[in-house]
Amino acid sequence: MSITGRLDGGDLVLRRTVPASRTRIWQHLTDSDRLATWYGTYSGDPASGVVEVTMTAEPGEPSTSSFAIHACDPERLLTVSSALGDQVWKLSLELEGGSDGAGGAAGDLTHLALRHHDVPADMVEHIGPGWEWYLDRLVGAVTGSRVPGMDVWDAEYMSRAPEYAALAG
Repeated sequence: MSITGRLDGGDLVLRRTVPASRTRIWQHLTDSDRLATWYGTYSGDPASGVVEVTMTAEPGEPSTSSFAIHACDPERLLTVSSALGDQVWKLSLELEGGSDGAGGAAGDLTHLALRHHDVPADMVEHIGPGWEWYLDRLVGAVTGSRVPGMDVWDAEYMSRAPEYAALAG
């Protein structure tokens, strides 16, 4: 499998075309129970501008981090940031196309772009495969298809690290 990410300045951008409505995808980004099907859960009131996100998809003890919500345009754009170690990760999820109905139309295709802002060049080879895995999990959860687990992490995702390293030069 080849990579789907590209560098846009200092941002790493990965794209997916999902056979689902924007509404359905948005629910998997913003409803804690649906977010849990591919990433983790959150607690707190999003209207406050901050939620506590617990990542549950990876092995080991779940980790919880505060996420600040910078932009929320329902079914269009969600921008958040979180301090992870000594770095701040700022992420945007953009949705285009597709219908805005909960059921969606037959043949509905929504274009999703995940933008990880200001990725340090030496981290692209690690961050890229991780977002590939998470986006494939999101697509699987939204469409009811395969949600990849850690059993395929090395063979299907970390094998892409050299291609991501090449992006950063």
